[in-house]
Amino acid sequence: MLQLPAIYTEPLSPDFPSDGELLAELVAHAWKSPENPEGIELDEWQKWLLTHVFERYPEGHEHAGELRYRQVVISMGRQNGKSLLAAIIGVYGLLLHQRSGAQVLSLASSIDQARIIYNRVLFVIQSNPFLSKRFKKASESRGIVTADGTGRYDVKPAKEGALQGIPISLCLFDELHLAKEGMWTAAIKGTQSYKDGIVIGITTAGDQNSKTLLDLYKSGKQAAQGDKSLERFGFFLWEAPANSDLSDPEAIKAANPAVACGRIPIDRVMTDLQTLPGHEVRRYTLNQFISGTAESWINADLFRKHGGKVEPSITGGVFAVDIAKNWTHATVAYANERNGVHETELVRTFVNPTENDLYNYLITLNERHAPRAIALDDRQLPGLGKRLKMSGLPVWQLWTKEISAACSAVYAMFSTGKAKHNNDPLLIVQSPRGIAKYSGETWLISRKESLGDIDALMSTVMALYVSARAENTQIGVF
Repeated sequence: MLQLPAIYTEPLSPDFPSDGELLAELVAHAWKSPENPEGIELDEWQKWLLTHVFERYPEGHEHAGELRYRQVVISMGRQNGKSLLAAIIGVYGLLLHQRSGAQVLSLASSIDQARIIYNRVLFVIQSNPFLSKRFKKASESRGIVTADGTGRYDVKPAKEGALQGIPISLCLFDELHLAKEGMWTAAIKGTQSYKDGIVIGITTAGDQNSKTLLDLYKSGKQAAQGDKSLERFGFFLWEAPANSDLSDPEAIKAANPAVACGRIPIDRVMTDLQTLPGHEVRRYTLNQFISGTAESWINADLFRKHGGKVEPSITGGVFAVDIAKNWTHATVAYANERNGVHETELVRTFVNPTENDLYNYLITLNERHAPRAIALDDRQLPGLGKRLKMSGLPVWQLWTKEISAACSAVYAMFSTGKAKHNNDPLLIVQSPRGIAKYSGETWLISRKESLGDIDALMSTVMALYVSARAENTQIGVF
């Protein structure tokens, strides 16, 4: 099934000329990748997209023969093959876009992400004799240079200053939802000396911080409605209908053309969704913008479902401690595995504690129960963590990235029945206060955005996460 975008810019005529068909033919004959060393067959939607993206003005038009679009935004759910598409476009930029003098640039939120596309292009060239003889240099670090020395493909950091004065014939902008303000404009300026200069952004939906993408969506929707001033702006958005149920197969297909065509089985997607929080499904599967600050970290029904009597072993588990704002309260939680499920309960709460109160209590717990680890957020309690380590305790200090990993992992543990809480009243009160907030591609329970104290919630999350991670791990003391 050919799943067309929910919103897209229509071609100027039904029989419009395009470079897409030639590019699809090149892929069919020459494309190889580490995952598909024998070659690939493009999906119908991929052929459709390439044909529309590389539409050319017809004879008789004042821009006859030129590419119609100078800016293109492509948006769809995760895992549809955006990196493959970008790599194919990169090869187009080197071989078909310009007869000579191609200057292809790959941009992303990080050099490592941009190199994913670059390395795919490099593999295709190096594994195909027909293509490799057309390049005299092709390395992972020094760029890809055409045989006549006039064209090249490079990776640049997504920083506005890095693009100053650089001519660009074709720019690939991955992860457009993470683009910093000014980067898209800087890339456009770089293409102005080329008649067919083009900037192509490939992305998933963003959040309230994705200002560049929000602006581009606005322009794209205007272009799709026929705004003549945006005739050279291409917009192709696969997105689920508003207010769609998260598990609606048709909504999922609307945002994921690779699922609609059958390359990715819908039942596999539905299974994977069971372990993902709603805000993540809405953003990355349904490809819908999210506010980033309005949703609880976990569905209330799911959290209630996994509450009840717990009896974790009192030795060899994990204690975790967390504090409320301004040290008004603190909570110690405990977790341990029993019969394949990590059970957790609150051990003690403090009112207006001092660091010494927490230190002395954790020393006592360590002596009595020999825990595998004592977990804490190092951003909140750096001094306590250092003192406990110096005393020889098995401390697990979590930084921002690991707090984010803990939030996702514990959500998945509840979703799969691998975690159970004790229905402690304080935890029941605090859990819905925890608000999920995105930072780039990841999310965490935000202390700033949450609706009140969450020390009991965060100590529980850390205890469960470290209990699962430290099952067979000896915690080092440094």
